[in-house]
Amino acid sequence: MKLFLALLVLAVPGAYGQSVEIVSPNKAYTFAYGDAISHQIERNHFTNQMIARVTFSNYPYAGDREPRRDETFDFVFPGLRFDAARNEFVARTRHQVRIPIAALHPNFPYAGYKLGPNAQIFLVKRSGHVTAVLNATTQPQGGERWVQVDDNWSLQNLLALGFERLTR
Repeated sequence: MKLFLALLVLAVPGAYGQSVEIVSPNKAYTFAYGDAISHQIERNHFTNQMIARVTFSNYPYAGDREPRRDETFDFVFPGLRFDAARNEFVARTRHQVRIPIAALHPNFPYAGYKLGPNAQIFLVKRSGHVTAVLNATTQPQGGERWVQVDDNWSLQNLLALGFERLTR
């Protein structure tokens, strides 16, 4: 159900022709019942490609018999252009409308790229297989910038779904 809703969210802006969707060619295989515990945007300084670096963990079920393990994966999004003058990644729609994706924020002591209000990254997990999908529109999008979509019906996901419905 969550997977269907995520795909629906990705499809609706495309009907207006003012969106960009890029599926990363990089795939990952991680813990089926794990969770994404950190994510950040990086720039490959040689190719100027945008990289989504995501760390998954088995912490939801780690314990005495199963030690905690974290795994980090990089997802590249080809087709984006790096604007060196503005220090940001941009995409273009079919009608050549410019969409800012992520910009450098000079936070002391560590600067980092942050997704703009027009962009979201969906981490779609199916039995541990992860695909990263970047969705950007010309209009700002509400909600989280990073969205994890699982197909498992773990207690954690059921509680999260129930809490989400209660807070609407």
